Amino acid sequence: MIAPIFDTLYELTAEQRQSFERDGFLMLSDVLTPAQVTDLQSWTAEVKGWPNRKGEHMPYEEVRADGSTGLCRTENYANYHTGFSSLFRGERLTGILSELMGERALLFKEKINYKEAGGSGGFDAHIDSTAYNHAGAVKHQTFLMAVNDMDMNNGCLEVVPGSHKQTIPLAANRCIDPSWEVQQTWVPVPMPAGALLVFGSYLAHRSGPNSSPRARAAIYATYNGVSEGDNHDSYYAHRRKAWPPTFERVAGVDYTDGALTYAFGSPMSGGKTAIDAKIAQASETVDKVFTVIEAQGDADYIGENISQLEHSLQAAAQARQDGADDDTVVAALLHDVGQFIPHTAAKAMMHDGASLGRMSHEAVGEQYLRDLGFPDKVCVLVGSHVVAKRYLTATRQGYHAALSSASKASLKYQGGPFTPAQVAEFETDPLWKQKVALRLWDDAAKRDDWKAPGLETYRETIVGILSR
Repeated sequence: MIAPIFDTLYELTAEQRQSFERDGFLMLSDVLTPAQVTDLQSWTAEVKGWPNRKGEHMPYEEVRADGSTGLCRTENYANYHTGFSSLFRGERLTGILSELMGERALLFKEKINYKEAGGSGGFDAHIDSTAYNHAGAVKHQTFLMAVNDMDMNNGCLEVVPGSHKQTIPLAANRCIDPSWEVQQTWVPVPMPAGALLVFGSYLAHRSGPNSSPRARAAIYATYNGVSEGDNHDSYYAHRRKAWPPTFERVAGVDYTDGALTYAFGSPMSGGKTAIDAKIAQASETVDKVFTVIEAQGDADYIGENISQLEHSLQAAAQARQDGADDDTVVAALLHDVGQFIPHTAAKAMMHDGASLGRMSHEAVGEQYLRDLGFPDKVCVLVGSHVVAKRYLTATRQGYHAALSSASKASLKYQGGPFTPAQVAEFETDPLWKQKVALRLWDDAAKRDDWKAPGLETYRETIVGILSR
């Protein structure tokens, strides 16, 4: 039963709504009464002192600056605490977010972050959406509740106003790219005990360690709209399996994927070590692919006045210029990787005594990338750029006439234009538009008057997709 004390509606002003829309965050200092703030502090102490109970609330530990280990966070406690459940699910809070979201707000997740005195805690610059969207909901709003006074000395939140409207680049460790971070004006948000800060999952934020002589805690309650479903329990079921509480982890089990989803940027024990190892492995894979490409890249691109490497770089540059996602950009870069790798069983296509390239190089390249652990989307697109050529010759007037002589000659070895039935089947593929786009970038990547950015400009992007 929800306690009536948390059912009194809080009305936002027009100015507050405008401020939230403009800046991406909003401070509210009068939502809770002094008595409720006292309850909040008491409840936080209760949850912090709970004994470990497998399958219930989820405590996480950190290794602190002095080498000691201690509690840094508790998650999934609302279902086991009447007071917090009443607060998080009562109209007092949900009404505010329902107004800002334009639909009923449902509790998605909750956590308490503890920052002990003397250097505990600290979170790298990040956006929350990276850790949430796998659970189904894509739009979230969060209440940060100050259990104790918060300032820069004890690691209060810092934000970039308006960043929720930007496309923020992420590094391979899923935190914000440092080159973007250093260019921003970060605004500290000091908060008195009991104050609330509302912000969305696309707002750039970070916090430093607690360098003060006093411990402090902060509560985060995150919500999604009712149209996206009640995801609270399913989120925590997935989290418990992928990134369990410290005391529930089983020796020998690899929790790297869970760390990448749930621990990036945080001080939670084991998170940074697992993520760094994953990134190192991905970097080795990139080195391997780049070595293969560079070894063969100076060879002439079949029937054209540029090299095979220049052709690949031009295709990737066009994909990036057109705003393609990272997987598609990487697929454009590697679409001809099957032409680069040693493959003695491959047969050459010949026309008038000249090679037109390796038969089925798209299938060879797709399998090569799969074996290296590339995402399925990248592999599928690489394996389909020849098929897209057959589609375009059947559906786009003038496409065949515009092909180079080498590309026209290779078409007959690739199956020729699609039949109407094949066209209809191709258009049922969820990726068919990306496949066509990649083919068009491929076709246009034959300019001898353009020096596209080099291979190394794609290193971080590839490491990022391999580190997911």
